[in-house]
This record gives sequence, C-alpha cells and structure tokens, in this order.
Amino acid sequence: MRDDLEIEEIRIVVGYLGEVIKNYFKDGSHLGVRITYIDNHELDKGLAWSVLLAGRDLQGPCCVMLSDECYIGSNHRELLNFPYNEGIAACTVMRVDDGRLIKRNYSVHKDDNRAVRLIEKPKVLLNNLLGLGTFILTPPFFTQLAAAFTQSPGYVEFVTFLGGFCDARPGVMCFEMEGTYVNINDRDSLNLARYYERSRDFAKTRIGMLLYSEGVEEDIAFTIQRYRQNPAVSSISVVLPHDNVIADQVEASGAKTILCPKEITLYGEKIRYGLDQLREEIFILAEANYAYPEHDINKLLEYLKEADTVTGTRTTRQLIEQGSDMRGLVRIANIALAKLIELLWWPREIRVSDVGCTFRAMWRSCYLDIRDQLVSRGPELLAEMTVEIMRDRKRMIEIPVNYYNCSEAMNRKYRNRKTFFRILTMLAKKRLADR
Repeated sequence: MRDDLEIEEIRIVVGYLGEVIKNYFKDGSHLGVRITYIDNHELDKGLAWSVLLAGRDLQGPCCVMLSDECYIGSNHRELLNFPYNEGIAACTVMRVDDGRLIKRNYSVHKDDNRAVRLIEKPKVLLNNLLGLGTFILTPPFFTQLAAAFTQSPGYVEFVTFLGGFCDARPGVMCFEMEGTYVNINDRDSLNLARYYERSRDFAKTRIGMLLYSEGVEEDIAFTIQRYRQNPAVSSISVVLPHDNVIADQVEASGAKTILCPKEITLYGEKIRYGLDQLREEIFILAEANYAYPEHDINKLLEYLKEADTVTGTRTTRQLIEQGSDMRGLVRIANIALAKLIELLWWPREIRVSDVGCTFRAMWRSCYLDIRDQLVSRGPELLAEMTVEIMRDRKRMIEIPVNYYNCSEAMNRKYRNRKTFFRILTMLAKKRLADR
C-alpha cells in the first residue's frame, strides 16, 4: 500500500486478538504511514461489516486489501493509472491454473475492464479468473452498503453485494493482476508464501558464515580456504576465545576475527556472541576444524528457501566418515535427546534426530525472534535453538550432512556425561515453563 499505491493512511479492522496486531504495528510511524484501528465487536456480520466500519466516513475512494492475502512481484502500482473512478467500485482478478483456488474464493466474468458477474465460491468454473482480495471502493458504495445493513442487519455477503452493481451503471471495474498470489489460511500456505518471497531474491541475499573455534585449531587456514570456495558465502567470521593462538592465521586467511571478552568462555555463549556481530540476512554455522564439507552448504541453502532454519544431522551412517567420533554412545545419545524433544513437544510435529550438530543455516530474522529466549551458556545451546524455534512455531528442516572428525579440543570439553545432563536439564526447564 505504501510503496506501490502511495497510501499514507491505513485503517486496520481488528477483532479477536486485536491487541496483538495493535502492539506489533503501533501507529505505523516506523513504517512511514499512519495507522488507526477499528474494533469490530460483531464479527458474525462478516467481511462487509468490517469494510463498512472502516470506510463509511471517507470522502474519496479507498483501497481495501484483505490481510490474509500475500502478493509477491505484483503490478499493484498500475492501479494508480487504472480508470477505477468510472465505476462505483473495482475488483481485481488473476489468471490461475488451479481451479480449486477459484472455488475457495470467487470467480469473475469480465468484458474488457468491466466486471460482468461475480460468483462467490462457484461450483462450476467457466474461466480461469480468480477474484482477489484487493478492491477500490467509492463513497457511494459505502452509502449503499450502509443501506443494505439497515435492510438486513444480521449479515451481508460482500462479494454478492458487490456483484449486484455489475448490471447497472456506473458498474464495477475489473483490473487484471499479475505476479504471485498466496491466500494464507494455514501454516502450510504461510510457508509457501515465504518460499516464493525468499526464492525471488535468494541469489542476491548476503550470507555470512560463522566458524566456532576453541582457539587452537592449527588447520584453520585450510578450513577458511575450503569454505571460501563456495561462491554463495559472502563473508567468513571466526569466533575466538579471548586467549587463543590462531587469530593471526584467521586474519591472514582473509576471514574476520570475532574476539570474545574474557568472561565469555563456553560454547553456547561464544556462538551467541558471534551471531550478534553478523549483519548478513542468512547465517551459516560450522566448526573451525572443517568437520563439514563445503559442498554441503548448498544443501542447507536450497532447503532454507522453504524454512526458517535448516540443521544438519550426523546420524545417517552412510555420510559419517570412517573412524569419526560420531559413533557408538555419542550417536545414540544425540538421537535419544532428539526423540525426547519430539516426545515432550509432540503437538508441534517437529522431527529431529540430532541435537548437537553445529552445521546449520538460519535467517537472521529467525535468530532475532528467538534471541532473547536463548539463555544457555554451554553446548546445550544447539538443542535450545531447536526448542525455541519450535516454541515460536517456526519451520525447521533437518537434512543429512557429511561429517568428519571433530576437534580434540571440543571432544575433551564437551563430549561427556555433563553435556548430556546439561541438555536434559535445559529441556526439563523449558517444558515446565510451557506447562
């Protein structure tokens, strides 16, 4: 509305949980618009009543957009030059291949740029024109709508009422929309809309890679060199403890050093500190000893178009290097803790098989949403990330990745019973907090 239609004043009609919307958008000043809110306490009267509440005092034409619709790369801006003022109202349509979309919304029959007939949830389709939720309405339309509620105070079907103006002058204008459209009415359609939006500009998205280091990895230059071979990675940073012996090697290899303060010493707090310094739109986490191959970055990124976070799993035997440390009790412990997460939060339908894999990619927006809930200082942070992503109802996908030997420094520090029980304690606290 702001960018394509040059609209400065927006009215949002709210009902159930309206305070959530008000608290999120506030007065709109931070978005460069003025937002006011209209409370609808009679939701049973339907869409038409909400539209009337918002527009009955307007002195000129207004644009109505239904808030459960997502337009990506659309030509809304062309509406500015469309002769909408030649009708009492204007509707918008889009040509679609899937007739089920039309049957769930409304169909439009048109002659040039005029609507001839509107049919709410048609059973039989005569064309491929899907009626959309963008309308332009004039003051005379609101006058007629108010009169309709006077005659039928309980309910007025909006599309049917609008369609009643098609047969008489000035009639209803019809604008054909282009681009990608998603009607968002469940979590799957929300994820689909995000996929379309992310895919459109994914090649231009900046990707920052953060390597976790214990400060003693002698092969750090080799690791940086390998990851730099992937053209998708915009920058590489290495988070280092305050006391380390490899900072010069990191800088000589062209990567950025993120030096932790002295008081930050454990895995989880160092990861958080490093992520807080990144500014790219996508983060990739890995380890400084090249435990995960460069080419698996592409797997993470491909799935990231459809998810908020993509994590690797090292529990697929065929992808674990012979002689690596991801075997026996270590492998069983990671699987067991992952299945415990599934069990404790079963209604969220998350599926995981590895709670300790550093290798993952996430959108910066996802990290910022859960950042304040990440309180773990140690290696349990990775499992906590999984829990918080799930609790925030975000989408996480787990994929098998190749895994080589982990560093001996990390083994000595974190591959022990203490880590196992730290994760158990964290899970218990989070689950009790939910209850």
